[in-house]
Amino acid sequence: MNVQPAKYGFVAALGLAQLVSWGVLYYSFPLIAEAMINDTGISRSSIYGAATAGLLLAAAMAYPVGTLVDRGHGRKIMVGATFAASLTTLLWSYAATAPAFYAAIITLAGLQATLLYEPAFAVVVRQLNIQQARSAITAITLWAGFSSTLFVPLVQSMLDALGWRGTLLSLAAINLAIAAPLYYWAIPPATTARNVTPPKTVAANQPSLSPILRQPTFYLLSASFCAYMALFSGFTYHLYPLLVARSDDTQSVVLAIALIGPAQVGARVLILLFKKITIRQLGLLTGITFPVAIVLLKAPPSTLTLVALCLLYGGANGIFTIVRAMAVPELLSRHYYGRINGIMLIPMSLARAVAPWAIAGYWTHTGSVQGAINLILGLALLVPVLFGLAINTRRRNC
Repeated sequence: MNVQPAKYGFVAALGLAQLVSWGVLYYSFPLIAEAMINDTGISRSSIYGAATAGLLLAAAMAYPVGTLVDRGHGRKIMVGATFAASLTTLLWSYAATAPAFYAAIITLAGLQATLLYEPAFAVVVRQLNIQQARSAITAITLWAGFSSTLFVPLVQSMLDALGWRGTLLSLAAINLAIAAPLYYWAIPPATTARNVTPPKTVAANQPSLSPILRQPTFYLLSASFCAYMALFSGFTYHLYPLLVARSDDTQSVVLAIALIGPAQVGARVLILLFKKITIRQLGLLTGITFPVAIVLLKAPPSTLTLVALCLLYGGANGIFTIVRAMAVPELLSRHYYGRINGIMLIPMSLARAVAPWAIAGYWTHTGSVQGAINLILGLALLVPVLFGLAINTRRRNC
């Protein structure tokens, strides 16, 4: 495959498909869940408990999915998973019992391991060289960054007009009509992958996976990314109540939160303009920005501090997604990308699932919003500290 598609159809198709996948599997869920709660009387804890179970399933699927993508089955995985997601969404729309609801929610959450970011990034790294992969991944995250902007109002309008069952039917159709053909067109068969070594020479040209997994850098990176996922999940779930607890100006709170999405996209655009900055520098810079943003929660509340907090957090989060995607090939190995990421994703997914519950429990235990802020700040500090240690051990081992 010619490398030029990194700047043209290959990236655009994957990016648009990711936009749809994120919208159907991720951003639509809270709105549909709320409509289900109001309509069926099923408890919120039961529905979100099913989603947590699905995230645990996704964690278990991460390594085998990464292995299959490494072996050239990215097209089959992502197209097949898109069909499975559409079928599950369709069946969910006709479900009439609580077990059927839970089964659909668990399945869709589990399918995130086959469709959201990591498998797409593995496809990109498999096809392109390091510099092209970085530009391509940045562009794909730009596309996906508009998913919430598009799908949240779209799903809400469909809920108002069609109800939650009709909305699920519509989402199944959108997913099948747009995402599936885009994945099929964008992802080439294994035989055309640019960076795939012919089978007869694999052993001679690729290092063993075991030594890579024994490097201290691997564990420090994994720990940094676990702290990041816990921060991302916990802060996202508790952002609104935290800001409301710190400020009586609800309008300013909503305005500030609305700036996170544009800040993510804007930061990713800047990365495209500054191609010479390394992943090491990006990781440290954005990692340090996380605790700086969280510290603003302790400042006297004002519109300015709320806006600054959300802009800093949004920008750092937008860039750290790219850091997480490119740290493996740049700091560990270009080989076995899917498998290494899959192993990392297991504890990362657990951290993402547990963090909101842990922060809520600690907030309740301390009886103070400051307790929750301090816990989130601790997670934010761990991100750059552990990333810096990973870089340091990598330098010593080179």
